Amino acid sequence: MPDDAVIQIDRLSFAYPQTPVLDEVRLLIPRGDFVCMVGPNGGGKTTLLRLILGLLTPTSGTVRVFGRSPIEVRRRIGYMPQHTQLDPQFPVRAVDVVQMGRLGSGLVGPLRAADKAKALAALEEVRLADCARRPFAALSGGQRQRVLIARALACDPELLLMDEPTANLDPLVQDDMHELLHELNQRLTIVLVSHDVGFVTQHAKTVVCVNRQVRVHCASEITGDAIQALYGHAVHMVQHDHEH
Repeated sequence: MPDDAVIQIDRLSFAYPQTPVLDEVRLLIPRGDFVCMVGPNGGGKTTLLRLILGLLTPTSGTVRVFGRSPIEVRRRIGYMPQHTQLDPQFPVRAVDVVQMGRLGSGLVGPLRAADKAKALAALEEVRLADCARRPFAALSGGQRQRVLIARALACDPELLLMDEPTANLDPLVQDDMHELLHELNQRLTIVLVSHDVGFVTQHAKTVVCVNRQVRVHCASEITGDAIQALYGHAVHMVQHDHEH
């Protein structure tokens, strides 16, 4: 495994009963990369994230994260799922949601002062320190997404996995989110799923196209033809000038 590799997947296949999902996937993600997974619904993007997390076991092939099995290094991975199980009307504060990210520390009983400090630091990093004690239900959609990112950051990860972090956000809020993700990428390897092709061309360094199989591209090389071939139909796409 290369010294700078965070994720290495070799000949991975996965199937639910009677339903093949991924076939002979090979993927190498180096430290510090900003990877965006794209592809049609049902193509296997979320399944691939769950395999990297160790929440699913490959039918065949291997997944290595930091050179080990995902389960062994799970505490080094922050994860923001597409659909959180947290009821937005549950009477909980923003800081309480973030502190949930510290529950995997192996401790039994109340959180320590150090855990609470980590949660507050994570809120500071996503620029929501002033909302720490506000009810989660009272926050805007963009603020809730930032709280959930802070929850993923509270475990001090080296790898951040996110499934559709900008879904259902208006364009201005999305721009703020993209800026935040670039800041986080200065110290974290980021892998996220997105259906926003404009985001792919503007912000990602590497694009992983997932549709049963995987193809890897430099973001600057992505063309309308490549995206159309992946989705099977025309997709509106905006190309941005950028450097990586």
